[in-house]
Amino acid sequence: MKPMFRVFSFTVLTSTLLFSSCVKDLYDPEVIAEKNPDAEIPVGFKFTTTKNVNLTVNVNDEYNGEKFYLVEVYNQNPLASNSKSKLLTAGVATGRAPFVEDIVVSQSDSVLYIKQIDPLQREVVMIVDVTSATTAICDFSTNSITTKSTSSSVVNTRAIPASADRASDYKLPAGSTTLGAGAVTLAANKSYYLPEGVTNNQITFPGGQNKIELYVAGSTTFSGQFPLTDGCKIVVLPKGTVTAGSDLNWYGQNIVVAIHEGGTLNLNASNSKIGVNTLVINDGTLNAKNIEMGWNNPKIVNNGTLNSQDVEVTNGAGIQNNNLFNVRKLTGNSTTKLENNGEIKATEVSLTNKFVIDNNHHMEIAYLNFGGGGGTLNNNCFTVCDDLYTEQGTINSASGSLLACKDFWGNNSTITLKGNAIFSIGDVAAYNLPTSTAVANGAVFNYHVEINGAKESNLEPLFYIKSGTVGPTSNFSEHLSIVGSIEAAITPAYDSRLLYKTTGNVKLTKSPQTAIAETACNGSGATEDPGTGTPTNPSFPIKVETGNEYTFAMEDNWPALGDYDMNDFVFTIDKISYSKGNNNKLATLSFEVTPVAAGATNRLALGVQFDKIASGSLSLVSSTSSIGTKENGQEKANLILFPDVYSTFGVSSPGITNTDPSKTKYASKSYKFEVAFNNSVSESDINISNLNFYLIIGQNNDINRKEVHLAGYKPTSKVKSDPLDYTDYNNMVWGLLIPTADFKYPIEAVKIQDAYPNFLNWAKSGGSNNASWYLSPQSGKVYNK
Repeated sequence: MKPMFRVFSFTVLTSTLLFSSCVKDLYDPEVIAEKNPDAEIPVGFKFTTTKNVNLTVNVNDEYNGEKFYLVEVYNQNPLASNSKSKLLTAGVATGRAPFVEDIVVSQSDSVLYIKQIDPLQREVVMIVDVTSATTAICDFSTNSITTKSTSSSVVNTRAIPASADRASDYKLPAGSTTLGAGAVTLAANKSYYLPEGVTNNQITFPGGQNKIELYVAGSTTFSGQFPLTDGCKIVVLPKGTVTAGSDLNWYGQNIVVAIHEGGTLNLNASNSKIGVNTLVINDGTLNAKNIEMGWNNPKIVNNGTLNSQDVEVTNGAGIQNNNLFNVRKLTGNSTTKLENNGEIKATEVSLTNKFVIDNNHHMEIAYLNFGGGGGTLNNNCFTVCDDLYTEQGTINSASGSLLACKDFWGNNSTITLKGNAIFSIGDVAAYNLPTSTAVANGAVFNYHVEINGAKESNLEPLFYIKSGTVGPTSNFSEHLSIVGSIEAAITPAYDSRLLYKTTGNVKLTKSPQTAIAETACNGSGATEDPGTGTPTNPSFPIKVETGNEYTFAMEDNWPALGDYDMNDFVFTIDKISYSKGNNNKLATLSFEVTPVAAGATNRLALGVQFDKIASGSLSLVSSTSSIGTKENGQEKANLILFPDVYSTFGVSSPGITNTDPSKTKYASKSYKFEVAFNNSVSESDINISNLNFYLIIGQNNDINRKEVHLAGYKPTSKVKSDPLDYTDYNNMVWGLLIPTADFKYPIEAVKIQDAYPNFLNWAKSGGSNNASWYLSPQSGKVYNK
């Protein structure tokens, strides 16, 4: 069905206001705007800038309903150090009785931050999406927060697999030529043997000779060129030693170099190139100065000890480490792979392009660098580094694994943690790593870093920043996103700009609430925050001091529109607080009202009707200067807050007050009101949606007084005529509720749509577009004096 619309003519209104702006707000019930199909406002739109969300919070009850948990609701992250978060509401819950409340938020609010404070005074924050929701559920109980140690059912250690490639598979063939100590040039298609105890440093591999095999149980040093071509083999047998003293270039096809257990190969040259399909298998000891691997799939399989200063892996090359690999700098790029099933100790590992590391056991690295634009680390066990730098890097950590670094810098990178994997930033002194100065102290999430958590076997991962400075150092907006099912414990102070996006079952904490037991793959695991050590209940009634604040901007010329500058009376309400019992019912309520401006010439009074409270169920306890009174003869509870609006400015008679910047600005003060309820009431009964503020125009009498309310609100029982829902034929209104106390109202005779260019678009869309229109005033058209 096509929606029906009322229409409002800003063109006709403008000409009408040429007269009404000359004589301020004359009452004329005949002044009604004409139809104009150019400015359609949906029927039923109440010009509301807020929305109601029915919120249910299930706490993570560990006390069988015998202890109370505090629940606090914020509009921004309350754990951020410079957060401008406002407490929207608070109460208590147990496992038997969840926290349920109908709360009012800004239409532009997309998320709520829910804080659970347990009986040990530990705080956990979760985020719920309320972009288009009228109901929301925040469930701490399904998120594995526990004070008990959580063991990994997935991994305790990673067994080092038996290598498919072993040097021992390359045995001395029968019929090999035995060498002595004399000079010899090896010939193609022949096999040679240097026996144990024999040293021969005069062996020559001639270039271009294929399928030469040399088996060494003695000792030999190649001081000149050491070329290997197609099908050549060097096998270092137990107790054998082979040393290359100058540059080598193993460029032939299907070369095999095998070092048996107890054998040693020393590559002392500054440049040792290992090329096409060369296979190096080390079951003993391989010492190298500089290894460069490339040209079509060369591979090193280390089952023993590999020591090297620099190793560069390119163009399809690969390294499989099954035991101990010590390296100063390992660099990988293109389509290359490092598979670690043993231990790697490195000063620097740099991953670029499509270099992949599959870590199935232990890696200890001073500087892990994804700085060349890409690279992937699949961390299945233990990776610890002093500095971690990632530019377009991808890290995947399996359940039970540990990724830890002292300092971190990230940009355009994704880190995925599964099961009870741990990613920690901060102190790594326990691992005795060599230090690095490549990354500045702390954790910097420069742009678009995403940490993704995935629950496995009911286990959740932990992202933990232990120490150091934290935060963005750039002006980008998308710094860090935390998504999925994960606990993010950030102990140091951090900027509210840090977290760009948090979706899924993310829990924000200051210290870990999830204990993860120590295993061979996760170092010492994670210890949960013990809190105070002794669980206690809150002291009832609890005092809730909210940060909710609002501005009411109202016209007084109903049912005529007047000049529509929405400044006939402007006032704020804030410092809303109340006391709650253990059943979340309210006994008292207090709030402050501050007059800001009165741009009218009519006598005005301000009242409020409690739409959900019967007149006999409320009493006015106190008000500043005893200005307020409870009004008798009403069906619902009513307070007259200001019997004379102008007197609050110290003005004796109606007149333009604080709307014309060319005139004197009058000071006003805040007035506090406290009420008590004869019977406990729900917070939803007295939230801002059910506080019906209104103006009384002219004399306050009991016969048929003139009241102006917001659209959709009913007048008090002292109004006898039908107010037509306080909207006119074109669906325009006489009052606005703005969810901020810092609203810049239009100056005298400037229409609201001129002071706020997005106002009309918002109204025509029925509130769907430009929901924050009130944050973007037109310069020179709002009161700033």
